[in-house]
Amino acid sequence: MNKQEPRVFIRQQIYKEINPIVESYFMNAHNKSNFPYATIDVKEIDDEAYTRYSLEIEVFSKKEDTTELEKICDSLKETLNKKRVIVDGYAYVIWFDTCLTDKEEDKTIKKRVLSFEIHLFSFN
Repeated sequence: MNKQEPRVFIRQQIYKEINPIVESYFMNAHNKSNFPYATIDVKEIDDEAYTRYSLEIEVFSKKEDTTELEKICDSLKETLNKKRVIVDGYAYVIWFDTCLTDKEEDKTIKKRVLSFEIHLFSFN
C-alpha cells in the first residue's frame, strides 16, 4: 500500500474526528449548508524532525441561544486536545490552543473559532 501525502493524511484524520460532532467542510461551506456546521483549515509549518500544522476550526450556528454552539466547541476540544495517534506510517499529537468568538456580517449567525497545533511524524 502506498503511503498518503502528509497533508492529505492529516486532513482525512481530522475529518474523521470532527464530522461525528459537527458537519465540516475544508475552508468554505456550501451556501446551502445546514446549520450548525464547521469549516476547517490546516496550515503547514515545516520542521526537520516533524511537520507542524496549525488547525483552525470555525463553527457556525443560526440559533439565538449559543448553548448548542458551545457544546459543539466543548466536544471538539475534548475530542482533539492531547489526541495521540499512530497509523499508516504516521504518528501525530494534537494540542488545543484557543476558542474565540468571531463576528459575522450576518448578525443572525454565531461563530466560534477553535485553534489547535498538530505535530505529525512520518516513519517507514
